[in-house]
Amino acid sequence: MKNDNKGGYRELYNKIRFTIIFRILAFSVIILAYILINFKDVIHYSIFVYSFIALAVFLTLIYSAILAYLKKKENYKFLVYFGFTQLFADFIFISFVVLFNWGLNNEFIFLYYLLLLISGFIFLRAGVMIFGVASAIAIGLSADLQYYFDIGYHSYFLYNPDKLLFLTSTNILGVLIFSWLLYHFSGELGMLSSTIVERDEFIKNSQNFNRELFNSFSQGIIVLDEDYSVIFLNDAAIQMLNLNSTNGGFKYKSGILHKFNVKISDIFENFPIDLLETKNKLNNSTQEKNVENNLKRFELKHKNIILEFGMTELETGGYKIGRYILLFRDITYIKQLELESKINEGLATAGKLAGWMAHEIRNPLSAINTSIYVLSSESVNCKEDDYKRLIGIITTEVHKLDNLVNDFLGFVKIKSKTIGGNGNFEKFNLFLFLEELVSEYAVNGIKIHNSVGKDTAIFSEKSRIRQVLANIIQNAVQSIERKLERKLQDVKNSAPAPKIGIIRIGSKKIKMNGDKNFISINVSDNGEGMDDFTRKNAFKPLFTTKKDGFGLGLSLVYSITESLGGEADIISRAGRGTLIKISIPA
Repeated sequence: MKNDNKGGYRELYNKIRFTIIFRILAFSVIILAYILINFKDVIHYSIFVYSFIALAVFLTLIYSAILAYLKKKENYKFLVYFGFTQLFADFIFISFVVLFNWGLNNEFIFLYYLLLLISGFIFLRAGVMIFGVASAIAIGLSADLQYYFDIGYHSYFLYNPDKLLFLTSTNILGVLIFSWLLYHFSGELGMLSSTIVERDEFIKNSQNFNRELFNSFSQGIIVLDEDYSVIFLNDAAIQMLNLNSTNGGFKYKSGILHKFNVKISDIFENFPIDLLETKNKLNNSTQEKNVENNLKRFELKHKNIILEFGMTELETGGYKIGRYILLFRDITYIKQLELESKINEGLATAGKLAGWMAHEIRNPLSAINTSIYVLSSESVNCKEDDYKRLIGIITTEVHKLDNLVNDFLGFVKIKSKTIGGNGNFEKFNLFLFLEELVSEYAVNGIKIHNSVGKDTAIFSEKSRIRQVLANIIQNAVQSIERKLERKLQDVKNSAPAPKIGIIRIGSKKIKMNGDKNFISINVSDNGEGMDDFTRKNAFKPLFTTKKDGFGLGLSLVYSITESLGGEADIISRAGRGTLIKISIPA
């Protein structure tokens, strides 16, 4: 294209095409009006009428052919010349019609006004100014020709020059006033047209940009309306869901709003529609909405892939087109990596556990073996005190091995048990349960307060809850004892005795995970507490700060709580104490 004004070319082309169509219609109306006005003498003017029709058809065909040729060339300059050529041809034609058909005293004078409208429509101010002046000059020349020559209404105007002067002045003034009005209106129209064209181009560019932007996303995007029907998809969604082969026209409508007449359940057989319905009910019952409640994440298996969804609900309103926005991605590969990572992590943990077990078992066995060797040796004379001491060593080390094996078996059992498996669930009174458990950990210098409500009941696996709370209370007792021992070592004879250790156990009902009922059990102590590093790693297997610890107690607490569908958390400050909170379904 020789001229870079492509938008202007399209606009001018459409105007000229409209003018060609309008011209043939206007000619038809004019001919019909002429026949009706001169109905009695229509036979006398038949040659004129036929010539007029033939000329109109001929010009329309010629103009259409030239316009089609210029469209292929796409030359803006030639199109401008063609437009002005048409208007000048119309101007000459109108002048002849007016001059030889009763001149200024004939109704065809209105054709000049029609020419001004068309020129203003095509070329705005420039067209109005040129053809306004030309029309005024043509009217003046027509008056002169009718007065001095035997043309048109010559005999009448020859004896009535005042009438000719009046008609000439009136028509010229009318054309100039009409041209002046059109000139100013065309200027405003030109500015408005330019603004509309710019806005139209901006909207088109914005639409194209938005379409390319959405289609460039690697995540799939689906938008649903109130009836869960699909009204928007991007390229990633079509490719991931393999919708190119379907008959929904998805391929050519990606990235734009379109009524596909397809519901989300037609694409996903197992899509959780109840999530959408639940959100509707919740939104109708409350006015409080926040980002956390408005975003729902879930996973969905579709054919041979696993998709992760993030669903957002738009605010309701009549001006809204969509209601639900679904963002999703293919996480099949990630799930495979997670599975492999869990397997590798399990193998690594098993290797660590095996090495740790071998090390932990070897030391007690060495002590037991040495004690037995001394007891069974005939060359060594054991006194009664030595005999008791060696028996005590054997008993202590056997007890340590027994605790080690019990903790290890409990840890492995919990780790290998799948969530949702069949357990021995029963309903029991939590207060009485804790009273019995607390009595087993009665230690001088430590007070345990059971602040759980006496009517608090819980439905869960009693044996597992016992393991959890027993480990927590035992850790609390040991923490307080270590703190008291350090204080006893630092206290001078004149200093007061250290404060007593306190363990408090409380509970309350809470709602978690979508308003489900949970029991939160809190165990706090005023023991030695934990620093940040210890607190962050306390639930990890084999992590311990105790000299004779195994690092399985709190890991067992976390694993059991997690397997029951609950959560465990630690709040602690070094030197101040620790609070362990477990939340389990009630």
